[in-house]
Amino acid sequence: MGIFIFMDKRKLISYALVIFSVIYAGVVCAFASELMGPATQSSEKKVRAEVYYRQIFKQKLNLDVSSTARYRVQQATLTTNSTASLDAEGSGNGIMSKVSFQPFETPIQYYVMGGAGQYELKLPSGTYSNAHATDNPGYTVGGGIKYTVVPHTIVTPAVSVDLSATHSRYKLSNFKSGDGQTAGEINQTFTIFEIQGAATVSKKFLFDLGDGKASVDPYLGVKAIRTRTTFDDNSTGGTFSGTRMDVSPFLGLKFKPFPYEGLVFEASFLTEFGFAAGLTFGF
Repeated sequence: MGIFIFMDKRKLISYALVIFSVIYAGVVCAFASELMGPATQSSEKKVRAEVYYRQIFKQKLNLDVSSTARYRVQQATLTTNSTASLDAEGSGNGIMSKVSFQPFETPIQYYVMGGAGQYELKLPSGTYSNAHATDNPGYTVGGGIKYTVVPHTIVTPAVSVDLSATHSRYKLSNFKSGDGQTAGEINQTFTIFEIQGAATVSKKFLFDLGDGKASVDPYLGVKAIRTRTTFDDNSTGGTFSGTRMDVSPFLGLKFKPFPYEGLVFEASFLTEFGFAAGLTFGF
């Protein structure tokens, strides 16, 4: 009887953490995070790690800019405010790592991620876009939770849901105008805070490879992304920010020719275009 009560407590803790993550994703203003893994369930006390390179060719962003003007009518001074939304575009690359852990038998995994990389922000200016880029790497940190709703079997695929949050910060120090007439140093900071929910479907296949067993696990899914961006001009004290909601499909492949080592690939489309490739380790 005591064993069953202990198991129920563990499940209650796991479900409470899932509910907390859902609430957190709903109240926080949010590079989309790579899943870098299929929906296939893990085992209790198992740790998995990925080290990978990612390249984002295009990421759509929003920045709201405002201006204030004053004018006089007889003896009164009146103020007007105007706000415009800029359709910005980001791109970049970096080296990332992700560590996942399943503490209980319940198929819920918790993970942390982080890495460093370069970034370029393009802001529209008339008929062209100006480029604001990094000279030194910025950083990304974050974490999330994954729940395997339908476990993998020999016949049926696995289905999982995923919630994550990441924070990225870049020091923009290099400016080049779109017409090529102006280039120089700048002092700007660009931050991205992102909340992401994802649904993934995968099917694992086992086959003989030499004297052992190997597996290939293709997966696909869709990500819903809420991105909050902040652009600070440290020279003038100006600050601009914006929020954007997007949906991006993705697909990937995990190949494990060895029991504890393998390769993983992933690509995203639609609102962002990018890919990631790296090593995966399971213990």
